[in-house]
Amino acid sequence: MAAKKPFPKIRFFSDCLKYAEPRPAPEATKGKGPYGTRLSKALGVFVANGLRKDFKGILPLPDGTGSESRARTAKGFKKLDVNHSTVELGLALGVSIKTINYRDPSTKRYTKNYSRVDNELRAEAMDYHQRQPFSVLVGLLFLPVDAADDAGKGTGEDAKAGLSSFAAAVKYFRTRSPREGPRDALDLFEGFYIGLYGFVGNERGELVFFDVKQAPPRARRPKPQEALSYEDVLARIRTVYDSRNNPPFEWVD
Repeated sequence: MAAKKPFPKIRFFSDCLKYAEPRPAPEATKGKGPYGTRLSKALGVFVANGLRKDFKGILPLPDGTGSESRARTAKGFKKLDVNHSTVELGLALGVSIKTINYRDPSTKRYTKNYSRVDNELRAEAMDYHQRQPFSVLVGLLFLPVDAADDAGKGTGEDAKAGLSSFAAAVKYFRTRSPREGPRDALDLFEGFYIGLYGFVGNERGELVFFDVKQAPPRARRPKPQEALSYEDVLARIRTVYDSRNNPPFEWVD
């Protein structure tokens, strides 16, 4: 039996890539699933670490303990990538992390699994919000940055329309957000962001995010002024959480 891979200190996105290694080649027929599992586990710690100062007891812990911790839903317990629960609030904040790391061999695009991922997200949001409508849920979908470079390439309606896989993702997942209040539709997330990451060469370790509420470029990568940083996304998560649980009192001048 192979020794369990030790969990490293996760400070940067590049640490997530390193933990997930080895990354199978695009033409490989084995190992892609386990790679995605390792990457998702590291990403859960990465995001939790970024929120830990403001959310005491958030899981997973820095050493990976508590990854995919259980939270109560209307249909029993489900696993959650990032989980902040309290005795007073129950599930207060949850972050669902999805990754699509490879192009589909037949379509040569990243879009084939969007439907599957969306079905998973819809079920998660519905089950958590049905039991705890005040809980804040945020979705994060990670795609390789070259998903923004394949406009017009491969097969499928999005390719014919001149959309990159990234642009198609923004269009597809826009309907999953936002949920602005506890009485809004249960199958929505309070926020949803697509992370574009570099994994080879000079781009390795680079990570930018895009809010699906924004208008995306059809056939190019988002410009710096159009994208969000990791810190920007963390700040938005804190803001939506505070607006739901501790809205600031405003005074007129």
